[in-house]
Amino acid sequence: MMLLEEHWHMSPPGRFMTIIYFGLLMSTSLVGAWIASRRRDAVGGLFVFGSVLLLVNEGNNLFYYTGYPLPLSTDPADVQVHIRMLGASRILQLLCFSLCLVFRQRQLAVAEAVEQTRRAEQLIQQRLETELAVRRLEQEKTDVQLRALQAQVNPHFLFNSLNSLSSLIDEQPQRASQFVDQLSQVYRYLLKANEQSLTTLESELGFIQSYAHLLKTRYGAGLTVAVQIDPVYSSWLLPSLTLQLLVENAVKHNVILVTKPLQIDIFTDEPGYLVLKNNLQRKRTSVLSNGVGLSTILAQYQKLNQPTPEVSDAENTFTVRIPLINPITEPVQPVRP
Repeated sequence: MMLLEEHWHMSPPGRFMTIIYFGLLMSTSLVGAWIASRRRDAVGGLFVFGSVLLLVNEGNNLFYYTGYPLPLSTDPADVQVHIRMLGASRILQLLCFSLCLVFRQRQLAVAEAVEQTRRAEQLIQQRLETELAVRRLEQEKTDVQLRALQAQVNPHFLFNSLNSLSSLIDEQPQRASQFVDQLSQVYRYLLKANEQSLTTLESELGFIQSYAHLLKTRYGAGLTVAVQIDPVYSSWLLPSLTLQLLVENAVKHNVILVTKPLQIDIFTDEPGYLVLKNNLQRKRTSVLSNGVGLSTILAQYQKLNQPTPEVSDAENTFTVRIPLINPITEPVQPVRP
């Protein structure tokens, strides 16, 4: 507008266009100030201040160019003063709106960072929930497998035990009575093993002695079970029926004859390991096995967040090393016989 001829500003069309132009600018500044005033932050304050400067500046221009309330001055000094005031006002406006833009960009960046953090935390939470669900499913699977094994032990073992008892009743009544006592000990332990996931080594060994007695009644001199345990570890813990699964595994997969006896050694080893070792004399015919025995023991230890049992098959010897659980660090109520 400053570059137009003076007589054009004073003409009716010039005044009309000037009023329209500066009126639009002033209206825009008013609307901007009203919208920005609703924000209670630095961006809103700066935008309001810049809009007020724009309103004042354009109002001044409107009055200056239209000659209201005073005619347009033609004095070069007045024109220079007006130009300088206009320039200073423009600089302040640019400064305000630039700061407003900077603060707004910063707010957007912070909001984006917060949103990304929230999404990342949400993804982490979903992943943790998924891992927890998978772990629960694995634990449930392990529990189901263990209960299935216990259910298999009961009828299958009972059938074989009753056959052995039947042959003893008529021929060796005294041994039959001992057999019944040991059988009752075994089933009492099996029933209580469902109540707790851990038992003391002393309780497990008491059970395995009764279990081995029943097996020796069936296999005679073809089976030997030797136990040598350091009393220090008697109160240490392990998953219930661990030894039963290992002994049953050895009996199931090896030839047991008087001429080829199966030797099972159970002993403790440093530091805090229970070892079961047996000589390998595998059956020539394949034995139907679901492969759940050892895998169930491994899953039980994983479920308890304990070191993984070690399994080795070398030099005609099969060895399993079971880490015992210190009751001081794992205060779990054990199964009692």
